[in-house]
Amino acid sequence: MHTQPPITQELLFRYFAGTSTAFEKQWINQWIQQEEHLEFFFLCLDRYESAHPQFQTDASQAFIRHQKRCLEQDTTPPPAVESKSLSRIWMLVACVSFLLIGGYLFKDHLLYKSYRTGYGETAHLTLSDGSKVILNANSTLREPRFAWMDTLRQVYLTGEANFSVVHTPDHKKLVVQTSQGMQVVVLGTEFTVYDRHQAARVVLHKGKIELRYVQDKGVKKIMMSPGDLVTTTPNEKPQVKRDETPDKYTAWTRDRFVFEQTSLQEIAQLFADNYGLTVEIQDPQLAQETISGSFTAHNGKELLELLIEASSLQFTQINNHIFITTTNKPLRP
Repeated sequence: MHTQPPITQELLFRYFAGTSTAFEKQWINQWIQQEEHLEFFFLCLDRYESAHPQFQTDASQAFIRHQKRCLEQDTTPPPAVESKSLSRIWMLVACVSFLLIGGYLFKDHLLYKSYRTGYGETAHLTLSDGSKVILNANSTLREPRFAWMDTLRQVYLTGEANFSVVHTPDHKKLVVQTSQGMQVVVLGTEFTVYDRHQAARVVLHKGKIELRYVQDKGVKKIMMSPGDLVTTTPNEKPQVKRDETPDKYTAWTRDRFVFEQTSLQEIAQLFADNYGLTVEIQDPQLAQETISGSFTAHNGKELLELLIEASSLQFTQINNHIFITTTNKPLRP
């Protein structure tokens, strides 16, 4: 028989780190449902996050710091000054009320770690279960802070990421949820997920994964093997095909870009997604011209110069706006 331990800061720190026992997790999950415990829970969360900074932009941090400042106000009244004492007490009451109400308003920020990358930036992440993720530029990945469900690991992706998922001793599945409603369900494998512009793409490199999507008001499944490529857009059935060179979909993790009959219009979209650059191709026919080849570039400027050098193109750049044309045609920005 297990005796319920007192909920201390040390116990909560182990809970945040994912090292608490199954019984401790269960007791804390029950304990936090009681409103009077939120103040101590959020305060410990603030202290833990300060001691263990994550690669993230989380609006809850500013909120929690405000809570801490409120709670650290000196509530001991000076002798014989009753009005000031009441004022400080009311200040504390207001802060605690704000903490309780704000806790619900910022619930999403408090329950999830958010990893974000800017234009031209990639990030190497380690999830709480030990899985490795390389997050591409202009992408977001959300991971639950706490193990509310013991039978499932779940993350939410917008943008593009490469996953190397560990197989846990208790065989928990990892689910990658895209904004397009597609789910990638795995136990342990390597794959790449793309989720932008009303379209999604999944490429499997090792192992086996299951794709789930909604069609005709029901959930459909696709079992993928290494080398399989699945693409989908809203209201269309996912398309499955074999790709003999799936590594090209992870080339960006090594600052390489592989194009195989890739149109200039598609390349322009890549510049917008990864670098925040607007590429305008003035001739519609030119926009459909294709480029093939492998290019190593550490930033958008290098990639653009390599593409121009390898083709009969020229460009003019005005701030973040790039105008592309052929060398035998006048440029009119």
